[in-house]
Amino acid sequence: METKQDTELIELALKGKSQAFETLANRHYQTVYRYAFRWTRIQEDAEDIAQEVFIKLARHLHSFNKKSSFTTWLYRVTANCAKDFIRKNSRHHQKRMDSDINGHIVSKNPGPETKSYHGQVMDAVDTLPEKLKETTLLVFSQGLSHKETAQVLGCAETTVSWRIFQAKRKLKKVLS
Repeated sequence: METKQDTELIELALKGKSQAFETLANRHYQTVYRYAFRWTRIQEDAEDIAQEVFIKLARHLHSFNKKSSFTTWLYRVTANCAKDFIRKNSRHHQKRMDSDINGHIVSKNPGPETKSYHGQVMDAVDTLPEKLKETTLLVFSQGLSHKETAQVLGCAETTVSWRIFQAKRKLKKVLS
């Protein structure tokens, strides 16, 4: 949620005050990192995405139009960076997702004894079409309301509700 302090920090950063930008970045880093991690589920990739987000933020802060909240804009930038990162690194990214932390290959369809239910759900979310995945991550992983998600995605609230309905239906099939 944007605060008056965010607005003031943005104004100061636009005037060249680097400390204001650093404070803004520090305030929002964890949100950006968590959302990027939900997209990739790989710590290093999420860190790379978060770094890219803040580089873009530094370069394009002047283009923030204040029609939406700063956080809404930041989610949009993060989603775009995550999608670009996955597209650019799709083969490498898939290999990393198919290996565990020790580099051992993990079964494509592990049973409950090899992968937590949460992991299975996140694998299923990864199979969703991009728009359904993005909507699902914003609502369920980031805890945004349908209204807030609609603002981030630039669509109607009813579209968000429909996407969530579709995502639940597809996830139910995959997980059963």
